Amino acid sequence: MMCFSDFPMPAHYPNFMSHSQLLQYFRLYADHFDLLKHIHLQTTVRSVRQRHDFSQSGQWEVETESSDGYKETHVFDAVFVCSGNFTHPVTPNFPGIDTFPGKCFHSWEYKDPDEFRGKRVVIVGTGNSAGDIAAEISRVAEKTFLSIREGVWVVGRMGSSGLPMDMMLLRRTGVILLQLLPRALLSWVLERAYNQKYDHRLYGLQPNYRILDRTLVINDDLPVRILQGALQVKPNIQEFRGSTVVFDNGAIEERIDAVVFCTGYKPTFPFLPSSITKSSEGEMTFFKRVFPLSLEHPTLAIIGLLYPKGPLMPVVEMQARWATRVFAGLNRLPPLATMCELIRKEIKTKMAGNSNPKVAALEENYIPYMDSIAQEVGVRPSLLWLFLTDPGLGWRVVFGPTTPYQYRLCGPGRWEGARHAIYTQWERVVQPLNTRPIPEPKSSGLTHWLGRMGWPQWDGEDFSCKLYSVAVSTVSMAQRVAVIGGGSSGLTCIKCCLDEGLEPVCFESSDDIGGLWRFKENPEPDRASIYHSVIINTSKEMMCYSDFPIPGHFPNFMHNSYIMDYYRMYAEHFKLTRYIRFQTKVLRVIPRPDFAHSGQWDIETEDNEGNREKHVFDAVLVCTGHHCHPHLPLKDFPGIDTFKGKYFHSRDYKTPEEWRNKRAVVIGIGNSGGDIAVELSRMTKQVFLSTRRGSWILNRVGPNGVPLDMSLNRAHQMMLYILPFSFTSSLGEKHLNQRFNHALYGLQPKHRITSQHPMVNDELPNRILSGTVLVKPNVREFRGSSVVFEDGTVEDNIDLVVFATGYTFSFPFLPEHVISVTGNKTSLYKHLFPPELQRSTLAVIGLIQPLGAIMPISEMQARWATRVFKGIVKLPSMKTMLKDIKAKEENMAKRYVASQRHTIQVDYLPYMDELAMQVGVRPNILWLFLTDPGLGWRVMFGPTTPYQYRLCGPGRWEGARQAIYTQWERVAQPMKTRPVPMQESHHSSLPLLLSVSAAALLSTLYYTRTSLTGILPDISSHLDRITAYLPQLSRQ
Repeated sequence: MMCFSDFPMPAHYPNFMSHSQLLQYFRLYADHFDLLKHIHLQTTVRSVRQRHDFSQSGQWEVETESSDGYKETHVFDAVFVCSGNFTHPVTPNFPGIDTFPGKCFHSWEYKDPDEFRGKRVVIVGTGNSAGDIAAEISRVAEKTFLSIREGVWVVGRMGSSGLPMDMMLLRRTGVILLQLLPRALLSWVLERAYNQKYDHRLYGLQPNYRILDRTLVINDDLPVRILQGALQVKPNIQEFRGSTVVFDNGAIEERIDAVVFCTGYKPTFPFLPSSITKSSEGEMTFFKRVFPLSLEHPTLAIIGLLYPKGPLMPVVEMQARWATRVFAGLNRLPPLATMCELIRKEIKTKMAGNSNPKVAALEENYIPYMDSIAQEVGVRPSLLWLFLTDPGLGWRVVFGPTTPYQYRLCGPGRWEGARHAIYTQWERVVQPLNTRPIPEPKSSGLTHWLGRMGWPQWDGEDFSCKLYSVAVSTVSMAQRVAVIGGGSSGLTCIKCCLDEGLEPVCFESSDDIGGLWRFKENPEPDRASIYHSVIINTSKEMMCYSDFPIPGHFPNFMHNSYIMDYYRMYAEHFKLTRYIRFQTKVLRVIPRPDFAHSGQWDIETEDNEGNREKHVFDAVLVCTGHHCHPHLPLKDFPGIDTFKGKYFHSRDYKTPEEWRNKRAVVIGIGNSGGDIAVELSRMTKQVFLSTRRGSWILNRVGPNGVPLDMSLNRAHQMMLYILPFSFTSSLGEKHLNQRFNHALYGLQPKHRITSQHPMVNDELPNRILSGTVLVKPNVREFRGSSVVFEDGTVEDNIDLVVFATGYTFSFPFLPEHVISVTGNKTSLYKHLFPPELQRSTLAVIGLIQPLGAIMPISEMQARWATRVFKGIVKLPSMKTMLKDIKAKEENMAKRYVASQRHTIQVDYLPYMDELAMQVGVRPNILWLFLTDPGLGWRVMFGPTTPYQYRLCGPGRWEGARQAIYTQWERVAQPMKTRPVPMQESHHSSLPLLLSVSAAALLSTLYYTRTSLTGILPDISSHLDRITAYLPQLSRQ
């Protein structure tokens, strides 16, 4: 959309380019048309004045100064002013700004976020720069605040099916709808569409104007950063009080280190007399944004002084084409009175829908403005003529994206390649994404049901919380329980032991709680390790412990530091740390000689000073997790020993700064692989993401901007249980491909969506679309600093390889006859109990990979295990347990692709209900509907938050009902950082109501067909050639 009309961007360039790639395009353009010989570099224009005989000649005197101070005066017949409007920043003067001790500057001076690491930063403004800088700084700062006065509508670069958003929106059919339908209705349709992605009011972004009244802000990362709590939206600044900032709503933020003013620019022309550029009222007024009204001869043109609702480069090219024809006398401007009247009407129309006159003065709708100038030049395409003479081209011009080539089809400057450029434009969109061969998806028959995934059957025999398989054991009750590990599983095990009257002793080898989520710069042997920027993939309401909600002001998706804060609050509230022996490593856990009778265990420990101690425990809870031992399959990569750069496992990755301007390969497409590839791509020259199978990608941000995991409920799970596997898979895949087409992006796997643990990543598609991440197939071999991929492509000068290849688990302190691990597999009854022990006094907690949050699952496992230890719940016979284990292994083998990460996979809700049945705390939906309909409705159709398992039965919590009723309040609370005003309506509701039936039909047709069907005519001519890597698009 942004290229010059007779010089398409190279096809291998990414769809959204970095500034360096854009500069390369400019150089290609200048070289192709031999433009550099006409440019005097390092030469500043000091003044542009009318000659003394301007009324006759229309000529200009231009004074210049070279870099060495040499001044020269020239005479020109005409002048183009192309100095832009981003050279003179505007910095507002807030009360008390002179008392601010921190750094304060305009975005014009901003270069890099590194200097703000660990700082508290305020960004002032709502434009594209403000959004970009706020999102970027929020990745390194302690806290970032985005202060906005009026709010803003935000749209991503990525449109339906992952195609560029501007190619979906900027179409002539949209202009037709704008002319035919009420503006209020179209605004409502668009606002509803964008709010379905995320609710602007919920995020504190919604402005008091309608969406069609202003230019949209383009930003892919802003909503995610707000949802993660790294960025808070605030109202306008009221005043500064030293390092404290006071906002208009009375909120105060202290210890602010820096303020970045993204408050725009003032267009100025210091080399021109003010009488030329300004009207009698002091405002800049130009006819069609190009020609000053005060000149006797139109021999000076201002190019690019506007904010188009679309790309700028084709607009300035069209302005230049018109101006040169005016200079040459081939086109004439209307009389002065006519131009003034046209300008007056234009301003009146714009101000009717725009409360900001400065913004309105420079904004233009892309297609109407381009057509208006093209009409002056004589190059506006005649749609009727095209349909009569070249129907295929006419269809593409009307229903396809309004690319600049349309203005080279006819008239002055006609380009022979324009038609071909339009026919091949979608091929150029696809090419930079076609970096990995896409296999044909593996189809499963209709006979494979999701019910095999462990959905518990309805039990209608009892209207209370039925206790399943409950029996009182005849053996003596366990008293003293060893808990190995003080992470998320270990903490809840301690609490569950206390709840059941047991005596827990927790052995933690480090000096603090937190396990996996405790960030340390230097990884410790045999311990989990995370990188600095890790943000959890499950929302706070879904991941909390069931009787201790995460504070409402915590972000919905928390940084690892917030998770540690929550663990400390949990441990302090229930007084758990007194039961933890820090810096104590467990060396051996073996059954006692009389284990068959007592069920007891001998445990040997060693403290940090080397002192060893032996203990006797009645039961053991193993909470060491499965992220301790990195899986580094170097034998699968021939030539790795010749690699000249640096390689390591993702466990050793911490921050991206040291890899600035390097070339990196990330191997593996799990969550860590995606996160690291995205983070490195912001620093490196190029990142290659190598994947063997591909992956389906989920968002954290769900419909209307709420957390995705909170949009799933028991009703959804029931539908999965009822409907065929292939149908539900197709439905899910279609939904994901509506966000972006996985085949187009080189990510689509051969397997179905539920046959692999999906990746959760909000940013990867945008990084692929911008070309900073290229998806590659598996690595075949290394040759020094070169990497050869399985499709034969070679990438040279690789500096870094990160193996995001997962982990293996083991239990070195346990005898093999207790728990044996082979091929990352072990046999545990319902993933907890070794089935062959004579006494069930050992359980492994948290050895699972759930499609959902792990902390509530670990808690539920601990609740069950402690009741088994206590003798209240009895496990079935060894034969029954082995049969259950075998059935689960067979179901897992049928469903999942063979991989070491799929040996401990479970589905969140079915598995939680299965365990809850054992404990006796599964909510009885029918009973709830009969006794408390409001609660029953929320449990059935609302998110399956952990509080549901505290409504009844053992461990019932009085606050569970209230927690369920207020869960959405806690979701909204961290984003309520800016008061959102009600929108102002400039339209009567009567025409909206009268038009709604017909208009809704037309709008629906447009916004559904243009998302995919509308582009099919453009693709049909070359679909056969690209169907190999666009299977989803071709089927649709």
